[in-house]
Amino acid sequence: MDDFKRAGNAVHGARRVWVPLAVVGVLLALTAVEGLLAKALPDSEALAAGTVIEFGSDRQVSVQVGEGWTLDKAASDVNSTLVFRQGDVAVQLSSIVFSAGKPDGVDQMWDGMARTLKIEQYAGTDVWLGEPTGFDTKSISGGLYGSLQVGTAIGTAFVMPAEDDSEAVEARVLGPFDADQGHWAAATQIIDSVAFDDEGDA
Repeated sequence: MDDFKRAGNAVHGARRVWVPLAVVGVLLALTAVEGLLAKALPDSEALAAGTVIEFGSDRQVSVQVGEGWTLDKAASDVNSTLVFRQGDVAVQLSSIVFSAGKPDGVDQMWDGMARTLKIEQYAGTDVWLGEPTGFDTKSISGGLYGSLQVGTAIGTAFVMPAEDDSEAVEARVLGPFDADQGHWAAATQIIDSVAFDDEGDA
């Protein structure tokens, strides 16, 4: 997308090193995935290991990728959403700013994401979201994650709030039954690398 050409220094080299989350075990596989996770990606860009991308309306969120990831430029907008792919596994990150007022904690953020998923369900997509469990990363405290199925793709949904609850990152990690376990682990490292401005810096 042209947005990435205009983003300037929003995309740059390695800057942080993160400890992986202990949630890779919840990325359970059920059935094969079709178009959403297609291997043929004409509008994609290979990313060097350690690449950091800043995204969101004010580039207030950053994420770092490891080796082997591509950016799905057709599905991404640096102002709001990034979609990364490795093999059959996809990671979608969405920056959410609560301009109409802060939600009452991360549970309400999770409920908001669940309502968004119901819209997809009403549109004809099979969607199932499990009960949330709390988790922390090096940069983010008080996040929630739960099992997710969208169509035939399975994986995990995440909500990662900013420290002041004024914004959050919603994430989906989805893939097929037989996706490589190394790709699941690499996706978890992407989730663990998400950080808001100045949060988690040494």
